[in-house]
Amino acid sequence: MLPILIVDSQDTAAVNLLQQNSVPTVHLKNVNSACEWLQKNECSLIISETAFNDHTGFYLVRFLRRTLGDKLTPFMFVSDKRAVKWRVHGLRSGANDYLCKPYNHEELLARIKAHLRVAKLLKNPPVKKNEIDETFSALPPYTFGEFTVNYQQFSLTLNGKPVSLTHQEFRLLAYLIAHKDVAVKKDELLDRLWQYDISVGLRTIYTHLSWLREKLKCETKPEGYIKTVRQVGYMFTEEPF
Repeated sequence: MLPILIVDSQDTAAVNLLQQNSVPTVHLKNVNSACEWLQKNECSLIISETAFNDHTGFYLVRFLRRTLGDKLTPFMFVSDKRAVKWRVHGLRSGANDYLCKPYNHEELLARIKAHLRVAKLLKNPPVKKNEIDETFSALPPYTFGEFTVNYQQFSLTLNGKPVSLTHQEFRLLAYLIAHKDVAVKKDELLDRLWQYDISVGLRTIYTHLSWLREKLKCETKPEGYIKTVRQVGYMFTEEPF
């Protein structure tokens, strides 16, 4: 993940908060250094104050949008200036968001995640609906242990007997098999299989994985074939674990 750039001459609360949540950050204390950094580096999000000794945060967002021509990197003001006129000015200057200090830490994290999610979709549009299904349907049958996947029929059998899978469970299994022995991130599963449906969250993935994991357990492999990789996601493997 690219770091989040935080530009603030005094307050380090956002830096500390993100570091506590294992989010890579770069902290700069004035606009000039931020402009120089942005000409040589990339970031996933910019969080900036509005008032500095050299320039304003409004100058920084205009530099990003107009001088560098970067229209996609999300820009967020987190500022002591609370008046409506400043919030409007910040958004009109090219910022995506404006949060006033003091702020709730959970709200800041939620806004950051929302901006990163939208930015990812803009830079990497999700596959068209059913495109993954069409890709899977062109694959030959795949056998692992006592199971066989038939991609044309979207079916799974255990020793020749059908295993009941929902359509989404099958898609999830097929996607994990396509990335066999590789840990697939939870966000990637949301992106590719649910297209970041706003009604779907990580709990949905946990539920589907739990159901699928139970259906892939058998006498010869009681632990099943889906391994949880801590702090990453899930892996389909035929190796013991």
